[in-house]
Amino acid sequence: MMSRKQFWLTALMTSFVMAVIMSGVLSGYKLGFNAQWPPVWLSGFSVAWPVALLLNLTVLPQIRKLAAWLSTPNHVKKPQQQRQKNRA
Repeated sequence: MMSRKQFWLTALMTSFVMAVIMSGVLSGYKLGFNAQWPPVWLSGFSVAWPVALLLNLTVLPQIRKLAAWLSTPNHVKKPQQQRQKNRA
């Protein structure tokens, strides 16, 4: 389990890196890597980072749960599902 500090640092750093890379590549792809690109990239990044952080904090935990569920072998899922049905 991650500490609270590690959780926030991870969320901030991963969203920052993804926003830098994705906004840079996509703006460069659309506009071309020329003299006009840096201000366009900075504008795109200023929107992308808050969105990436929000998604990192809200959607990513759900994706991790789904990935864990999908990667669990079927023979392990069935007893867990049966126990959950018995509780209901």
